[in-house]
Amino acid sequence: MYAIHHHRAAINAWCWRVDFRRRGKAYSKTFYDMASGGSKKAKAEAVAWRDRKLAELKALTLLEFHQQKRSNNRSGVPGVHFHITPVQPLGYWQASIRFHDGKRMAKSFSVRKFGRREAYRHAVAVRSELLAKVENRPYLYHSVAKRLSR
Repeated sequence: MYAIHHHRAAINAWCWRVDFRRRGKAYSKTFYDMASGGSKKAKAEAVAWRDRKLAELKALTLLEFHQQKRSNNRSGVPGVHFHITPVQPLGYWQASIRFHDGKRMAKSFSVRKFGRREAYRHAVAVRSELLAKVENRPYLYHSVAKRLSR
């Protein structure tokens, strides 16, 4: 069951716990069996609360996910990286993206050939082109979350 699990809160206290995240923020609530009048009623309350919250909260889209700047990004542009290899001692800038189906696309620009600034500019431009190929649909896996986010 998406985002809901039965949980033993204490020796004689069971509850249904709802936990999920939307746009980096955690949402959770506990529904105790005893307070709700039984396990079935507590579960029904938990499902109803989850469904209401998922319907009102907007999920990230695939495009927004790919545009997020990660904490380890040093180029200033998500999906653009600088690499140095023995074959390319001056380095190269690379624009890359991994699509939802698992396929990956990348394009590299040599500093030796283009110069550092121009190679970076090319990589940023290609990254924008790659982002244009990303579907703008919710970034969700579970079928219940997909159904409730519409």
